[in-house]
Amino acid sequence: MGCLRPWAQYGLLVVAHLLTLGLGAVLFQALEGPPACRLQAELRAELAAFQAEHRACLPPGALEELVGTALATQAHGVSSLGNSSEARNWDLPSALLFTASILTTTGYGHMAPLSPGGKAFCMVYAALGLPASLALVATLRHCLLPALSRPGAWVVHWQLSPARAALLQAVALGLLVASSFVLLPTLVLWGLQGDCSLLGAVYFCFSSLSTIGLGDLLPGHGRGLHPVIYHLGQLALLGYLLLGLLAMLLAVETFSELPQVRAMGKFFRPSSPVTAENQGGILGQDELALSTLPPAAPASGQAPAC
Repeated sequence: MGCLRPWAQYGLLVVAHLLTLGLGAVLFQALEGPPACRLQAELRAELAAFQAEHRACLPPGALEELVGTALATQAHGVSSLGNSSEARNWDLPSALLFTASILTTTGYGHMAPLSPGGKAFCMVYAALGLPASLALVATLRHCLLPALSRPGAWVVHWQLSPARAALLQAVALGLLVASSFVLLPTLVLWGLQGDCSLLGAVYFCFSSLSTIGLGDLLPGHGRGLHPVIYHLGQLALLGYLLLGLLAMLLAVETFSELPQVRAMGKFFRPSSPVTAENQGGILGQDELALSTLPPAAPASGQAPAC
């Protein structure tokens, strides 16, 4: 791509990105369309059977209205299923998890502000909190990344080149982050959450650490747990979210500093030829450097000029 103009290179990258979006949409449509249609057909069949059984007790449209109201409140994190006396919607642990999902841009979607004041405060809080969170992450990255990138004694012992040593350190850090924040939480969630499959646990960890946060799976949500266990789970999820995102960022930054990754980035970077202004600047610096050199001493066999 070095022989192409910069606008052509950027255009090819944009076209490749759009093709990726289209390919992902087609695959999701092929994978998720049939299950959604089957689920919709099952729901309609259940609704028709219920209406046929209780038609004498229910006026027309009453069930649809009740279901619509329940779904509308469920979208805001309010549900009447289970023990309705449990205040689990906006208690302190749930509110902390909600604010963490805002500041980390995860946005699980399990809760949403209801009042106009809550929506206005959410916008102001996100507008002020997101830059503060980015500044904190940048500070932690500046402090921790040099320590993680520092070569160890094994580099000298094995006599590795700097590029190979950096690659091994990045791989070791990636495996540590993957085992600590993906593999171990997956096994814990799979063991504690009885209705969660192994793939579902991996899916939740990945969607959380990648800040996708689809919210279709949330540990302990709607299971009728004891309030103390539920609150401890919310706080554990809060700590996992904050520490896991920091670890993922450090791992990604470590991989992005590798010479191999930098070489791939230079491949897509447009070549910058030396322009007339840059050439003039270079010549001016050379002339300045030559003018500051001391005069050469005369040769031993040459008489000084009178």
